[in-house]
Amino acid sequence: MVLVERERQLAELAGLLEECLHGAGSVVVLRGPVAVGKTELLHTFAEEVASDRVRVLAAAGSPVERHLPFGLLSQLLHGADPAYAQRAEAVMSRGAREEGTVGPQVLEGVSRIFLDMSAEEPLLIEIDDVYHADIDSLQCLLFLARRLRRSRIMLLLSDQNRSGTPHPDFRTELSRHPYCTQIRLAPLTCDGVAALLAHDLDAHAAHSLASAAFAVTGGNPLLVRALAEDWEASTRSAGKEPPTGPVVGDRFTERVVSCLHRLEPDALDVARAVAVVGEAPRLELVARLSGVGAIETRALVDLLDESGLLHQGRYRHRAAQDAVLRDFGAPARIAWHRRAAALLHAEGGRSTSIAHQLIAAGQADEPWAPAVLRESAVSATASGQIDFALDCLELAHSLADDDQQRAVSRAVLAETEWRVDPARVVRHLSQLADATNRGLLRGRQPLAVLEYLLWHGRVDEAAATLDRIAATATGPEAVELGAVRACLELCYPAQRRRMGTRSVAPAPMEPRAGGTASLVATALAAVRGDVAVSSDHLWQGLHTDEPLTRISLGLLALARPERLSTVAPWCLPMLADAAGHDGPEWRGLFTATRADAALLRGDLPTAGRIASAALDETSRSSWGVLAGAPLACLLTTAVETGRYEDAAGYLSMPTPGALLETPFGLRYLRARGQYHLAVGRPYAALSDFRTCGRLLLEWEDDGPWQLSWRIDAAQALVRLDRRDEARVLLEEQLVGLPMDDERTLGRALRQLAATLEPHERPPLLNDAVEALQAAGDRVELAHALADLGGAYATTGDSRRARPTLRRAWRAAQECHAERLARSLRPGLAGTSAAQGASGRPRLRGDLAAELSAAERRVGGLAAQGHSNRQIAQRLCITVSTVEQHLTQVYRKLRVKNRTDLPVFLEAEENESGVDPLLADAFSNSAPYSP
Repeated sequence: MVLVERERQLAELAGLLEECLHGAGSVVVLRGPVAVGKTELLHTFAEEVASDRVRVLAAAGSPVERHLPFGLLSQLLHGADPAYAQRAEAVMSRGAREEGTVGPQVLEGVSRIFLDMSAEEPLLIEIDDVYHADIDSLQCLLFLARRLRRSRIMLLLSDQNRSGTPHPDFRTELSRHPYCTQIRLAPLTCDGVAALLAHDLDAHAAHSLASAAFAVTGGNPLLVRALAEDWEASTRSAGKEPPTGPVVGDRFTERVVSCLHRLEPDALDVARAVAVVGEAPRLELVARLSGVGAIETRALVDLLDESGLLHQGRYRHRAAQDAVLRDFGAPARIAWHRRAAALLHAEGGRSTSIAHQLIAAGQADEPWAPAVLRESAVSATASGQIDFALDCLELAHSLADDDQQRAVSRAVLAETEWRVDPARVVRHLSQLADATNRGLLRGRQPLAVLEYLLWHGRVDEAAATLDRIAATATGPEAVELGAVRACLELCYPAQRRRMGTRSVAPAPMEPRAGGTASLVATALAAVRGDVAVSSDHLWQGLHTDEPLTRISLGLLALARPERLSTVAPWCLPMLADAAGHDGPEWRGLFTATRADAALLRGDLPTAGRIASAALDETSRSSWGVLAGAPLACLLTTAVETGRYEDAAGYLSMPTPGALLETPFGLRYLRARGQYHLAVGRPYAALSDFRTCGRLLLEWEDDGPWQLSWRIDAAQALVRLDRRDEARVLLEEQLVGLPMDDERTLGRALRQLAATLEPHERPPLLNDAVEALQAAGDRVELAHALADLGGAYATTGDSRRARPTLRRAWRAAQECHAERLARSLRPGLAGTSAAQGASGRPRLRGDLAAELSAAERRVGGLAAQGHSNRQIAQRLCITVSTVEQHLTQVYRKLRVKNRTDLPVFLEAEENESGVDPLLADAFSNSAPYSP
């Protein structure tokens, strides 16, 4: 056995034993809280100190044998000689026939047996947990204690630190005797915990765990040993690193329960009441719940504090509290929680405290329970405790006793779950749609149901539900439904034909009077070009917290990314505001819109990073049909940066079945088609692009402001050498194209040039470059420049080809369009460069080595297109010095002017990192922030 910090107690016992051997009997009581090591000390003393010097008779009290007459004495006499055992059995059997207390003859007879035994050899009577002993045995022991002063008997008992035992007379009587010694045991100190751990673990682990183990156990040796066993078990797990802190596992919880069942019944009830009440229990509530008096409850809580189970009246570790609750058994635990809830409600306790008890019980039939749960859910939602709010609403829903209450409680539950994860609402959709159709919901709840249905692709249910609500709606409610209808048409354009309308008519622009419906309808009409509305006007009206407005803006932004220049000034601030204080769906909408904005300006790394973050904001299943938007952005960035394996991984992700009924599905199809083109599958790409066109025609939504599928299809047709078909599609695209759509114009002109002969292409491509520059799309601009440079090179115009291709390569590098940049490098090197082993272009022979560092810096800036004055300002030298360096560069490289400078100069300067002033020419723009 392992004893720590018990040396003093062992020495005191040894001294008393020495006196006993010389005829001075004694009574010794080991006192201390439960499981503090009394049993270990008692047994260690008996086996290691006294066993070879005295005869040991041992017994242990047990709650099971508490009512067994002479049960403890029977245990003791099992270790006696048979003659004494038979003699004692005869005496005790006579006592069993007497009624009431044990008769004096029996008391005298039992005492005489022990005294006679001690006359032959010294006697150590060891009794563990004496407070569980039966009353008959205790009376006999007391009678013996009064007569052993001049005997060779040492009576060694272990008892708990407690005044209110079942037999208080026994303790009081013992304490009167001058030869009765009390030895108190306290829990281990932190150093003691470290020493005890060191018996089972290595010294380093014991030292590192000691402080935390002391905090968990309060120095209780039984629990400390359990932590050591749990830690060792975790280290034996294959492939796992040793834990850095205590492991609170099965052994610990088993020992906690073991401690419980060593307690007296009242102490056990108090320990259970503390576990039921939970954090910061109030003593008066614990007393009422346990049925123990208030004074006695305080004493028992102190006892549990001393034992290490509690600290300041609460369990030191949640695992200990859970173990106590499990030990109840389910029926008893439920009953205790319900009783705690009733007590709290009766005294006017906080609704959240009552709700915690009801949720722990999992059931209730009290009429006040649903109202308390709903009130707690509102409070928890306001304080951000969404999971607790959901638990309250789940139980309140299960307690509803009619269809109306069940429908309303389900709607409230769904609304709260929507804040956490939109995917969780799916389980409620059928019931909520049915409740809406039956008119069981009230207020804005039907509109929220429509929002859920739209989000998750339940378009037929949404449309049918909308029709039913609209049939009876009047006044402001009818106007509100107009906004929902606008969202429905935006997400699912095929519904226009079913509803017999071409587009949503804008509502009057009266922010205060028209409300959300007016704002949403006007915003939609403005983006589609039906009306002209100023951004300031829209922003003033859209500054609202209504969810319908925010989701409309999100749908608007993701469905029409090409129109972000129109939407962003008033859409992104609203989404940012929603993302700051609402659930993951708003953060996801805002983040995905930012990703689209970055993609449209050609910032591929930022677009990819933000789109990935958007999907990480919430699970992909929670995105519903909107998942097509961030997935399309990720696909496009992966293709343009040449990461085809990543793109294939994105394509393998599951998508909702209703995706292709939405504009988000068209975006996904277009991105997939671009992937097929990039990996050499033009027929698959053409199929995807034509599917986009077919769907738009079916939706009667194939206007010039819609998805430009004809440009993509023309690109695939050019790859298949079907240029006439491509030209027809591009001419259709250009008819009626809005004047402000520079991006679509530039893309169309670029592909139209590809259908012409090489010498006919430069004028169109120059127009395309100009349009894409105005649009600010750096990726498309790089492609247009590359096509223009290639057209010049094909016609033999090397004077224009080199700087144009160089400019295209720089644009591709700036936005990390690696696919295009790799294709441009060999052509840029031309006849004046060769491909080195590292993949970087190098000069033939030793021409590069002839340039000094200063000449290389000046030549690099000149190759980028900087003027002599700009070079002088950047390098802090004079214009004359720049001219001198350039003269030497031209001579050494054997070129006539700066347009003939090879592009590898700027590449080497950027890659070497020598001149930070040149690096910003190739740096990415800062991450987008609205």
